[in-house]
Amino acid sequence: MGELQFQADLLNEVAHRLDLRAPNREAVRSVLLRTSDHYDVQENTEPYECIVDSATGVGKTFVMAGLMEYLAGAEAPARNFLLLAPGRTIRDKSIANFSAGTRKSLRHMLRSNPVVVTAENFDSQATRIAMDDPSVTKLYIFTVQALTSATGEGRATHEALETLGDSFFNRLAKLDDLVILADEHHCYRGKAFSRTIQQLRPELVVGLTATPARSDESMVAFRYPLAAAIADQLVKTPVMVGRRDDRTDIETKLLDGVNLLRYKAQHADAYCDEHGLAKVNPVMLVIAGSIEEAKEFQEVLDSASFDGGSWVGKTLLVHSKLPSEEKEQALADLAAVEDPDSPVRIIISVGMLKEGWDVKNVYVIASMRASVSEVMTEQTLGRGMRLPFGRYTGVEILDTLEVLAHEKYSELLAKRKVLNEAFINYGIYAEIRQLQDGRSVVRDKAFEAETDVIAAPSALASDETSRVGGSDLDGGQPASESGSSLEADSRPAFIGGVVDIDTRTQVAAESARKTTAKIAYAPLPERESIIIPLLEAVPQPVVVSLNQIHDYTPFEQLGRALTNDISDELRRTKITATHDGRKVEVTTETANDTIASALPLEMPLETLHHQLMRRAMAVKGVANRPNELGAAKRIVDSLIDAMGDKAAAHLSAFGERCGQRLAAKITEALKDTTQAQFTYSDEAKPVFLDKTREANKRQVDGHADGSFDKAVAFGGWSKNLYSHAWFDSAPEFSVANAIDDDPDVIVWARLHVNDVPIKWTSEGREYNPDLVVIEEIDGKRVGWLVEIKADKDLNSAEVLAKRNAAKRWANTANSLEGTDATWRYLLIGEQDIEDAQGLWSQLKEFGQ
Repeated sequence: MGELQFQADLLNEVAHRLDLRAPNREAVRSVLLRTSDHYDVQENTEPYECIVDSATGVGKTFVMAGLMEYLAGAEAPARNFLLLAPGRTIRDKSIANFSAGTRKSLRHMLRSNPVVVTAENFDSQATRIAMDDPSVTKLYIFTVQALTSATGEGRATHEALETLGDSFFNRLAKLDDLVILADEHHCYRGKAFSRTIQQLRPELVVGLTATPARSDESMVAFRYPLAAAIADQLVKTPVMVGRRDDRTDIETKLLDGVNLLRYKAQHADAYCDEHGLAKVNPVMLVIAGSIEEAKEFQEVLDSASFDGGSWVGKTLLVHSKLPSEEKEQALADLAAVEDPDSPVRIIISVGMLKEGWDVKNVYVIASMRASVSEVMTEQTLGRGMRLPFGRYTGVEILDTLEVLAHEKYSELLAKRKVLNEAFINYGIYAEIRQLQDGRSVVRDKAFEAETDVIAAPSALASDETSRVGGSDLDGGQPASESGSSLEADSRPAFIGGVVDIDTRTQVAAESARKTTAKIAYAPLPERESIIIPLLEAVPQPVVVSLNQIHDYTPFEQLGRALTNDISDELRRTKITATHDGRKVEVTTETANDTIASALPLEMPLETLHHQLMRRAMAVKGVANRPNELGAAKRIVDSLIDAMGDKAAAHLSAFGERCGQRLAAKITEALKDTTQAQFTYSDEAKPVFLDKTREANKRQVDGHADGSFDKAVAFGGWSKNLYSHAWFDSAPEFSVANAIDDDPDVIVWARLHVNDVPIKWTSEGREYNPDLVVIEEIDGKRVGWLVEIKADKDLNSAEVLAKRNAAKRWANTANSLEGTDATWRYLLIGEQDIEDAQGLWSQLKEFGQ
């Protein structure tokens, strides 16, 4: 038996970069451990197939991304990943997730930079080139029907293609590192899928689902149940709502739903305004038993006599019998329901909204005539469990999903236990055990969720996390998808799993009423004023110059990469003919076919250098001037020097490709230097920071215990310009505490939008630092603009561009008359805060 192979450092890096929630990180880890155990320890040769059973809304897409990033970055990397979807809806969603420029794209987090191959481009020459290149990661995204059958939708993938030299299916089957990610695995698990797996012979098959088939129980490598996700606050808390009376008419039940929806919308508007977030429109999902019922519900809601006509034109009817054009429009409206400008507030569905519709703003589900047992399933609940703000807000009404049941309140109470029994309440993950003989083995570790899906009436949300969200797996820090931790004392109390409509509506109305009662905070008269220089930014025409490039490391790296790539390609090239004085006929041999091509003889290096110079000077915006030629020469010299003694041969053979990549690298380098093309005027106007702040946050008199809550306005400051301050994150709060305790600090304030707007792009984009600090040391005043960022973002292009703009602002302010302090900028990360141990003096040393 062999040894377990697992790169813990690589997984930590991937998890950090993707901001994996604790259960998603553990899902990736469990699959990797089980895979290594299968091949390396047990020394099996057949493909390993397993299932990740994770609650809807926790983030199975991130699990797939995490697996791909780890396997593509491993010591023996996999380069071919096949993502299977049960239908076109999920397929298209997956394509958007892994493509650049889409609203929910993960592309910016992916170091593997996969080439996405779909039904639209699999037969292209570009796909052939990518599939032939072992250094390129490929992500093939298809419906399962496109591969499991050679007829119908699968005909195109099974037919021989001239561009590929074989059928697409056969090309996949010949790969020795194919990893299959089967999304919503339960939808198509069966004989056809098993047969396809046998034919493709993948290295690994991972099924992802929230509802695996009972027959597949032995394949579950990781399980994270819905009850645990609720306890860990990774999804909304469901609340079943019933009536105490016998009223069951349509108008009453719909009115119950829209009243809750209205109060939730009022709260959501206030929350978004307060935190500067894009508008979130709460939506109600009405579940109808038939098309006739659905039409009846829409007629009521669209009537001017119902609720004063408040919902006229705000409903969307979706069912399978819609005419093709209406259905196409309905699906488009459905896909856009999260957009702030969407008019849709109520969706009426007849059995169409299952897997693949992953919006986050469903806040009420109304079961009109179906039994609650038909609604309280993971698939149906999953349509409303996702968190629109990425984490719990601390506002109870925004962290719950109300399910309006057909049954009376008393009947719901009686059914609660039975309904909970329908949900799995235990999880599974893989752990490594060290045996007495020194061997490492992989074993299943089970844990029990510490709450029910439907909590007991009047129960409080537990301050403890489930085992996956707690100490067993992540050091006791329940992480959100953004990577920040939610402290236990910020967890709100919940009414509980079953409540009557009158009580719930009263609570929602009272909560919404408080959103209009904002408290005003003016600067304290006893504090010294903060005066900030107002600098007028004057836009300038964007000028591109190769002389702006001073770091030649990327071009040296490109030269080495080109040499390695071309060497790999030439090793697969066999010369089979003699030259005629001008060309050498060669044959490139691959595993599948033979492609004839022609390579020119080796050219003088001086000529090749001149050609690359021309490509550099041809980059858009570069002027044809002598000083630009000198800069181009330095760039080309760095690339050729890095290619070494093979430069002439490789550039002769692949000069066009090298020139294209050089031009792309120059364009990328210039992009970073042209972000802020503007200058400042020659005058600085002093502006007092005297704006009145408004917030409806709960007030706390002190702040010294260090307990952070985003919903709280903290008081008790000794040097804050205002009596209270509120923060977006625990790191901001920690820095404010350190500043307030420092003896050299005179006054400070948390900055709000437009307090100190700093332009950082030529298009006029502005940002405001987090804090302003005025201190006096040895009789000299220093003003600090302070920005706090997560460690993972410190070196991102945007943060660095903003830092450079802020330092330029400070330099300009210090160069002008009329400023009474020397201004500086400080960028602080999470590790800096931890290492400073509450000292502002240390933060200034550690920050950038």
